Amino acid sequence: MSIQPRVLIVDDEAALRRQVMVGLAQHGFEVDECEEGLSALSKIKAAESRQNPFGCVVLDLRLPDINGLKILSVLKSIYSELPVVVITGYGNDDTINAVQSHGGSTYLDKPFEMDELVARIKDLVPSGAVRPEPKAAEEPNEQASGLVFIRGKKEADLPEMFSKLYYADGVCYCDPVVGDWDIVLLVQAHNRQDLQRLVEGHLKSLEGVERFELHCSEKPAIPRELEEFIQDYEKVQAMNESGGAAGGRSLRKTASYAILDVDPAKLSSLYMKLYFTDNVVHCDVTDGGKHIILLLEGASTQQIQNTIRNEIRLIPGILRIKQLNTLNFSSK
Repeated sequence: MSIQPRVLIVDDEAALRRQVMVGLAQHGFEVDECEEGLSALSKIKAAESRQNPFGCVVLDLRLPDINGLKILSVLKSIYSELPVVVITGYGNDDTINAVQSHGGSTYLDKPFEMDELVARIKDLVPSGAVRPEPKAAEEPNEQASGLVFIRGKKEADLPEMFSKLYYADGVCYCDPVVGDWDIVLLVQAHNRQDLQRLVEGHLKSLEGVERFELHCSEKPAIPRELEEFIQDYEKVQAMNESGGAAGGRSLRKTASYAILDVDPAKLSSLYMKLYFTDNVVHCDVTDGGKHIILLLEGASTQQIQNTIRNEIRLIPGILRIKQLNTLNFSSK
Protein backbone atom coordinates (compact mmCIF):
# COMPACT_ATOMS: atom_id res chain seq x y z
CA MET A 1 0.00 0.00 0.00
CA SER A 2 1.37 3.47 -0.88
CA ILE A 3 2.19 5.81 1.98
CA GLN A 4 -0.50 8.43 2.45
CA PRO A 5 -0.03 11.84 4.12
CA ARG A 6 -0.72 12.35 7.81
CA VAL A 7 -4.10 13.94 8.36
CA LEU A 8 -5.38 15.98 11.31
CA ILE A 9 -9.16 16.07 11.80
CA VAL A 10 -10.38 19.10 13.78
CA ASP A 11 -14.04 18.86 14.82
CA ASP A 12 -15.95 19.09 18.09
CA GLU A 13 -18.20 16.13 17.26
CA ALA A 14 -16.61 13.00 18.74
CA ALA A 15 -18.74 10.67 16.60
CA LEU A 16 -17.67 12.40 13.38
CA ARG A 17 -14.00 12.34 14.40
CA ARG A 18 -14.20 8.61 15.03
CA GLN A 19 -15.93 8.03 11.70
CA VAL A 20 -13.34 10.02 9.78
CA MET A 21 -10.39 8.47 11.63
CA VAL A 22 -11.60 4.94 10.95
CA GLY A 23 -12.50 5.69 7.33
CA LEU A 24 -9.17 7.36 6.54
CA ALA A 25 -7.20 4.66 8.35
CA GLN A 26 -8.84 2.04 6.14
CA HIS A 27 -7.41 3.92 3.14
CA GLY A 28 -3.89 3.93 4.56
CA PHE A 29 -3.85 7.37 6.18
CA GLU A 30 -2.28 8.07 9.56
CA VAL A 31 -4.82 10.23 11.39
CA ASP A 32 -4.80 12.37 14.55
CA GLU A 33 -7.69 14.32 16.05
CA CYS A 34 -8.55 17.54 17.90
CA GLU A 35 -11.83 18.96 19.11
CA GLU A 36 -10.62 22.56 19.48
CA GLY A 37 -8.71 25.01 17.32
CA LEU A 38 -6.00 25.79 19.89
CA SER A 39 -5.22 22.11 20.33
CA ALA A 40 -4.93 21.82 16.55
CA LEU A 41 -2.43 24.68 16.36
CA SER A 42 -0.40 23.08 19.12
CA LYS A 43 -0.35 19.67 17.42
CA ILE A 44 0.54 21.13 14.04
CA LYS A 45 3.47 23.06 15.53
CA ALA A 46 4.67 20.04 17.52
CA ALA A 47 4.52 17.85 14.40
CA GLU A 48 6.54 20.42 12.43
CA SER A 49 9.13 20.57 15.22
CA ARG A 50 9.50 16.77 15.16
CA GLN A 51 10.02 16.82 11.38
CA ASN A 52 6.86 14.73 10.98
CA PRO A 53 4.37 17.31 9.69
CA PHE A 54 0.76 16.78 8.77
CA GLY A 55 0.11 16.58 5.06
CA CYS A 56 -3.50 17.73 5.28
CA VAL A 57 -5.96 19.19 7.80
CA VAL A 58 -9.70 18.50 7.82
CA LEU A 59 -11.19 21.50 9.60
CA ASP A 60 -14.71 22.16 10.86
CA LEU A 61 -15.86 25.79 10.78
CA ARG A 62 -17.74 25.67 14.08
CA LEU A 63 -15.33 25.01 16.95
CA PRO A 64 -15.93 25.58 20.67
CA ASP A 65 -12.97 27.91 21.22
CA ILE A 66 -12.04 29.76 17.99
CA ASN A 67 -13.87 30.37 14.74
CA GLY A 68 -12.72 27.88 12.12
CA LEU A 69 -12.21 30.60 9.50
CA LYS A 70 -9.77 32.33 11.84
CA ILE A 71 -7.84 29.09 12.35
CA LEU A 72 -7.80 28.61 8.57
CA SER A 73 -6.47 32.12 8.00
CA VAL A 74 -3.75 31.75 10.64
CA LEU A 75 -2.68 28.33 9.34
CA LYS A 76 -2.42 29.47 5.74
CA SER A 77 -0.44 32.57 6.71
CA ILE A 78 2.34 30.36 8.08
CA TYR A 79 1.95 27.09 6.17
CA SER A 80 0.77 28.41 2.83
CA GLU A 81 1.21 25.01 1.12
CA LEU A 82 -0.68 23.03 3.78
CA PRO A 83 -3.90 21.66 2.21
CA VAL A 84 -6.99 22.30 4.33
CA VAL A 85 -10.31 20.58 3.67
CA VAL A 86 -13.04 22.67 5.28
CA ILE A 87 -16.21 20.91 6.46
CA THR A 88 -19.44 22.30 7.88
CA GLY A 89 -23.05 21.41 8.38
CA TYR A 90 -24.21 25.01 7.94
CA GLY A 91 -22.79 25.96 4.57
CA ASN A 92 -24.10 28.19 1.79
CA ASP A 93 -22.66 30.26 -1.04
CA ASP A 94 -21.35 32.86 1.41
CA THR A 95 -19.57 30.12 3.34
CA ILE A 96 -17.87 28.81 0.20
CA ASN A 97 -16.73 32.32 -0.71
CA ALA A 98 -15.40 32.88 2.83
CA VAL A 99 -13.48 29.60 2.76
CA GLN A 100 -11.91 30.48 -0.57
CA SER A 101 -10.97 33.99 0.56
CA HIS A 102 -9.28 32.58 3.68
CA GLY A 103 -7.20 30.10 1.68
CA GLY A 104 -9.18 26.89 2.06
CA SER A 105 -8.13 24.21 -0.41
CA THR A 106 -11.55 22.62 -0.80
CA TYR A 107 -14.93 22.47 0.90
CA LEU A 108 -17.38 19.72 1.89
CA ASP A 109 -20.87 19.90 3.31
CA LYS A 110 -21.79 17.58 6.18
CA PRO A 111 -22.77 14.82 5.93
CA PHE A 112 -20.31 13.63 3.30
CA GLU A 113 -19.28 10.25 1.96
CA MET A 114 -15.90 8.96 3.11
CA ASP A 115 -14.92 8.14 -0.47
CA GLU A 116 -15.46 11.79 -1.38
CA LEU A 117 -13.23 13.02 1.46
CA VAL A 118 -10.53 10.51 0.51
CA ALA A 119 -10.69 11.62 -3.11
CA ARG A 120 -10.38 15.28 -2.14
CA ILE A 121 -7.35 14.61 0.06
CA LYS A 122 -5.63 12.48 -2.60
CA ASP A 123 -6.23 15.21 -5.18
CA LEU A 124 -4.66 17.77 -2.87
CA VAL A 125 -1.76 15.65 -1.61
CA PRO A 126 -0.55 12.90 -3.94
CA SER A 127 1.11 9.92 -2.24
CA GLY A 128 4.71 10.63 -1.35
CA ALA A 129 4.40 14.39 -1.88
CA VAL A 130 6.65 16.53 0.30
CA ARG A 131 5.27 19.81 1.57
CA PRO A 132 7.62 22.80 1.37
CA GLU A 133 9.04 24.35 4.53
CA PRO A 134 6.89 27.09 6.11
CA LYS A 135 7.65 30.72 5.41
CA ALA A 136 10.72 32.09 7.13
CA ALA A 137 11.25 35.59 8.40
CA GLU A 138 13.94 37.46 10.24
CA GLU A 139 13.87 37.35 14.01
CA PRO A 140 12.20 40.48 15.38
CA ASN A 141 14.15 42.63 17.80
CA GLU A 142 13.09 41.98 21.39
CA GLN A 143 11.69 45.21 22.80
CA ALA A 144 9.65 46.31 25.77
CA SER A 145 6.26 47.75 24.94
CA GLY A 146 3.39 49.23 26.86
CA LEU A 147 0.17 51.19 26.66
CA VAL A 148 -0.08 54.67 28.14
CA PHE A 149 -3.44 56.13 29.13
CA ILE A 150 -3.47 59.92 29.40
CA ARG A 151 -6.02 62.23 31.00
CA GLY A 152 -5.83 65.92 30.15
CA LYS A 153 -6.66 68.79 32.42
CA LYS A 154 -10.04 70.43 31.96
CA GLU A 155 -8.50 73.39 30.18
CA ALA A 156 -6.01 71.30 28.17
CA ASP A 157 -5.71 71.68 24.40
CA LEU A 158 -6.12 68.00 23.56
CA PRO A 159 -5.56 68.32 19.79
CA GLU A 160 -2.29 70.13 20.52
CA MET A 161 -1.24 67.39 22.98
CA PHE A 162 -2.11 64.75 20.41
CA SER A 163 -0.10 66.42 17.65
CA LYS A 164 2.99 66.60 19.88
CA LEU A 165 2.75 62.96 20.95
CA TYR A 166 1.89 61.48 17.56
CA TYR A 167 5.42 61.73 16.18
CA ALA A 168 7.27 61.44 19.49
CA ASP A 169 10.16 58.97 19.75
CA GLY A 170 9.06 55.44 20.64
CA VAL A 171 5.37 56.06 19.90
CA CYS A 172 3.89 53.44 17.57
CA TYR A 173 0.24 54.45 17.83
CA CYS A 174 -1.37 57.57 19.25
CA ASP A 175 -5.16 57.68 19.48
CA PRO A 176 -7.58 60.22 20.92
CA VAL A 177 -10.34 58.32 22.71
CA VAL A 178 -13.70 58.81 24.40
CA GLY A 179 -14.16 57.59 27.96
CA ASP A 180 -12.21 57.77 31.21
CA TRP A 181 -9.08 58.74 29.25
CA ASP A 182 -8.36 61.21 26.47
CA ILE A 183 -5.35 59.76 24.63
CA VAL A 184 -3.87 56.26 24.35
CA LEU A 185 -0.29 55.58 23.26
CA LEU A 186 1.38 52.34 22.23
CA VAL A 187 5.07 52.84 23.02
CA GLN A 188 8.24 50.76 22.60
CA ALA A 189 11.77 50.93 23.98
CA HIS A 190 14.76 48.61 24.48
CA ASN A 191 13.72 47.57 28.00
CA ARG A 192 11.27 48.47 30.76
CA GLN A 193 13.56 51.02 32.37
CA ASP A 194 13.98 52.85 29.05
CA LEU A 195 10.23 52.57 28.49
CA GLN A 196 9.50 54.22 31.84
CA ARG A 197 12.03 56.99 31.21
CA LEU A 198 10.68 57.54 27.70
CA VAL A 199 7.10 57.93 28.88
CA GLU A 200 7.98 60.18 31.80
CA GLY A 201 10.17 62.31 29.56
CA HIS A 202 7.38 62.80 27.05
CA LEU A 203 4.56 63.44 29.50
CA LYS A 204 6.00 65.19 32.54
CA SER A 205 7.16 68.06 30.36
CA LEU A 206 3.93 68.16 28.32
CA GLU A 207 1.61 70.97 29.29
CA GLY A 208 -1.98 69.98 30.03
CA VAL A 209 -1.46 66.43 31.36
CA GLU A 210 -3.47 65.78 34.52
CA ARG A 211 -2.41 62.16 35.01
CA PHE A 212 -1.26 59.11 33.11
CA GLU A 213 -0.80 55.36 33.58
CA LEU A 214 1.77 53.10 31.94
CA HIS A 215 0.77 49.44 31.58
CA CYS A 216 3.79 47.39 30.50
CA SER A 217 3.14 44.38 28.28
CA GLU A 218 3.96 41.04 29.90
CA LYS A 219 4.66 37.64 28.41
CA PRO A 220 1.80 35.23 29.23
CA ALA A 221 2.53 31.68 30.33
CA ILE A 222 1.17 29.53 27.51
CA PRO A 223 2.09 26.05 26.21
CA ARG A 224 5.44 25.99 24.41
CA GLU A 225 4.02 24.82 21.07
CA LEU A 226 1.44 27.62 21.06
CA GLU A 227 4.07 30.17 22.02
CA GLU A 228 6.22 29.01 19.11
CA PHE A 229 3.22 29.09 16.79
CA ILE A 230 2.48 32.70 17.77
CA GLN A 231 6.12 33.62 17.25
CA ASP A 232 6.00 32.12 13.75
CA TYR A 233 2.73 33.90 13.02
CA GLU A 234 4.05 37.27 14.20
CA LYS A 235 7.22 36.88 12.14
CA VAL A 236 5.18 36.25 9.02
CA GLN A 237 2.83 39.14 9.82
CA ALA A 238 5.80 41.46 10.32
CA MET A 239 7.31 40.30 7.03
CA ASN A 240 4.02 40.84 5.17
CA GLU A 241 3.58 44.29 6.69
CA SER A 242 7.12 45.49 5.93
CA GLY A 243 7.08 48.40 3.57
CA GLY A 244 3.93 49.83 5.12
CA ALA A 245 3.50 53.23 6.72
CA ALA A 246 6.53 54.64 8.51
CA GLY A 247 6.86 54.18 12.24
CA GLY A 248 4.62 51.12 12.32
CA ARG A 249 1.50 53.22 11.92
CA SER A 250 -1.41 51.93 9.87
CA LEU A 251 -4.36 53.68 8.30
CA ARG A 252 -7.22 52.35 10.41
CA LYS A 253 -10.86 52.90 9.55
CA THR A 254 -12.37 52.34 12.99
CA ALA A 255 -10.61 51.32 16.20
CA SER A 256 -11.37 50.79 19.85
CA TYR A 257 -9.46 49.83 22.98
CA ALA A 258 -10.94 47.35 25.44
CA ILE A 259 -9.54 47.09 28.97
CA LEU A 260 -10.45 43.70 30.41
CA ASP A 261 -10.42 42.77 34.09
CA VAL A 262 -9.69 39.03 33.99
CA ASP A 263 -9.33 36.03 36.27
CA PRO A 264 -5.53 35.42 36.46
CA ALA A 265 -6.19 31.69 36.96
CA LYS A 266 -7.63 31.55 33.42
CA LEU A 267 -5.08 33.85 31.82
CA SER A 268 -3.46 31.31 29.49
CA SER A 269 -6.66 30.17 27.76
CA LEU A 270 -8.07 33.70 27.79
CA TYR A 271 -5.03 35.13 26.07
CA MET A 272 -5.02 32.52 23.32
CA LYS A 273 -8.72 32.91 22.59
CA LEU A 274 -8.50 36.70 22.54
CA TYR A 275 -5.32 36.73 20.46
CA PHE A 276 -7.04 34.85 17.64
CA THR A 277 -10.39 36.67 17.88
CA ASP A 278 -11.45 38.50 14.74
CA ASN A 279 -10.88 42.28 14.82
CA VAL A 280 -8.26 41.99 17.61
CA VAL A 281 -5.04 43.63 16.39
CA HIS A 282 -3.06 43.77 19.65
CA CYS A 283 -3.54 41.65 22.78
CA ASP A 284 -1.44 42.76 25.76
CA VAL A 285 -1.29 41.14 29.21
CA THR A 286 -0.53 43.70 31.94
CA ASP A 287 -0.46 44.24 35.70
CA GLY A 288 0.60 40.76 36.71
CA GLY A 289 -2.07 39.06 34.61
CA LYS A 290 -4.97 40.98 36.13
CA HIS A 291 -5.71 42.86 32.94
CA ILE A 292 -5.68 42.27 29.20
CA ILE A 293 -5.79 45.31 26.94
CA LEU A 294 -7.02 44.87 23.38
CA LEU A 295 -6.79 47.07 20.33
CA LEU A 296 -9.62 46.20 17.97
CA GLU A 297 -10.03 47.37 14.39
CA GLY A 298 -13.00 46.96 12.10
CA ALA A 299 -14.88 48.29 9.13
CA SER A 300 -17.30 50.06 11.48
CA THR A 301 -17.97 50.78 15.14
CA GLN A 302 -20.88 48.34 14.98
CA GLN A 303 -18.60 45.52 13.84
CA ILE A 304 -16.30 46.11 16.81
CA GLN A 305 -19.27 46.32 19.21
CA ASN A 306 -20.59 43.02 17.86
CA THR A 307 -17.22 41.36 18.46
CA ILE A 308 -17.12 42.60 22.05
CA ARG A 309 -20.75 41.76 22.80
CA ASN A 310 -21.11 38.44 20.98
CA GLU A 311 -17.61 36.96 21.39
CA ILE A 312 -15.34 38.62 23.93
CA ARG A 313 -17.90 39.26 26.66
CA LEU A 314 -18.99 35.59 26.59
CA ILE A 315 -15.51 34.13 27.24
CA PRO A 316 -15.30 32.63 30.76
CA GLY A 317 -12.80 34.43 32.96
CA ILE A 318 -13.51 37.97 31.75
CA LEU A 319 -14.83 39.89 34.75
CA ARG A 320 -15.36 43.38 33.36
CA ILE A 321 -14.84 45.30 30.11
CA LYS A 322 -14.15 49.01 29.81
CA GLN A 323 -14.16 50.32 26.25
CA LEU A 324 -12.47 53.40 24.80
CA ASN A 325 -13.60 54.32 21.29
CA THR A 326 -11.13 56.23 19.16
CA LEU A 327 -12.14 59.48 17.49
CA ASN A 328 -10.86 61.95 14.95
CA PHE A 329 -10.23 65.41 16.35
CA SER A 330 -11.12 66.93 13.02
CA SER A 331 -14.64 65.50 13.37
CA LYS A 332 -15.33 66.93 16.83
